[in-house]
Amino acid sequence: MKTLRLILTFYKSFAFLSYSITFICLVLLYGFGTNGIHMIQALFWFKIFTLAIIVYSTNVYKKNEIYYYKNLGITRLTLWIPILIFDFLFFLISIIILASNLHETQPGS
Repeated sequence: MKTLRLILTFYKSFAFLSYSITFICLVLLYGFGTNGIHMIQALFWFKIFTLAIIVYSTNVYKKNEIYYYKNLGITRLTLWIPILIFDFLFFLISIIILASNLHETQPGS
């Protein structure tokens, strides 16, 4: 439980940025309507690219904070793996739900 609390504390430092990127992807997909279905691949790679930038910048700018977690017995991988899995699954589920709703509203589908 302590580990989960520490991971969530670490995640709070950049969660708003990550959710903002997911929201922008959803708005782009919705904005293009039924033609937005073809953008899913680009949005997928955009999210992967931005997650990589977030990981890199957090590792650089929060180096001392990562040492804090390391001193508490939590490795860098223990911090990042659950965060990235949760964030990317949230993105994928949101995109799939929106894309299926857009496809259902198409005439003749």
